[in-house]
Amino acid sequence: MARAQDIRGMFLPPPTVFDGRGEVDEDMMGQLTDWYVESGVHGFFVLGSFGLGSACRIDQRKLVADLVVHRTRGRIPVVIQVGAVDPYTSVELGQHAKQVGADGIALTGPYYYSDRTEYELVEHYKMVDSAVRMPMLIYNNPAYQGYSLTPALLAKIVQAVPNIWGLKQAKGTIRDALPYMGALPDGFAIFIPILNMLPGLLVGVRGTISPPMAAAPEVGVEWIRAIDAGDYKTAVQIHVRIVEFSDRLEKLSRTYGHATLAHGIRLRGFAIKQYPRWPSKPMSPTDEEVLREALHKLVGKVPLRV
Repeated sequence: MARAQDIRGMFLPPPTVFDGRGEVDEDMMGQLTDWYVESGVHGFFVLGSFGLGSACRIDQRKLVADLVVHRTRGRIPVVIQVGAVDPYTSVELGQHAKQVGADGIALTGPYYYSDRTEYELVEHYKMVDSAVRMPMLIYNNPAYQGYSLTPALLAKIVQAVPNIWGLKQAKGTIRDALPYMGALPDGFAIFIPILNMLPGLLVGVRGTISPPMAAAPEVGVEWIRAIDAGDYKTAVQIHVRIVEFSDRLEKLSRTYGHATLAHGIRLRGFAIKQYPRWPSKPMSPTDEEVLREALHKLVGKVPLRV
């Protein structure tokens, strides 16, 4: 089994889906896990923003971690996002992730108290690492943390915590990623938004952790394969399709929020009962047809919903 540090390419964040009463839909989580693995994705990033980790109870986060690790059965690496407002919760979740057999953990910057000092942030990561002791990926999400882990600060954290092997940037371009690449050790893995994979993979970026590809994992895998093969004509064609789909998702999200992409996954044939874990606006038939058409252009076929 590949180690977490070896993940390259399409590092997929599966959605955490629910049963209509706010409890995890274990059967559907299993179906989605199998679909993603069989589509060829290169790793799982579980319980991040799209995975709604911070919207789940601790017992639910543990349930999802256990379920995905065991359903994956070692076919691809699994990294569990254990970030929380405090280090004690992250330690508890990290130790559980290690116990159930995850390949690594990830930590978003501790959130809500966005006025923490650099000292406090460094000590937060050190405390989690000293208690868990397994490969750690940093998840830099300024919109949800309330601040950015700058290249200089991240370099301090990495120096203090040698188990940190990579960084997920929630937003930004190649230009934004370059200062991190310059500040961090050689071989440090950086994952950026999918629209920057071409030319990102050509200049040392390791891959992407991309929610839009949760509705079309095989397309993301095909794109990585084309880039790696030097088939840039195909890669550019796929890139254009992904850009068009992402643009349509963004526009629909202004009305339907986080539920938008779940509607897309339903159109791929999965009867998701609830996502996100809070009330969301039902999609109109007109907008559903818009989304269906966007998916058809991206994938080439869109099954009727179950």
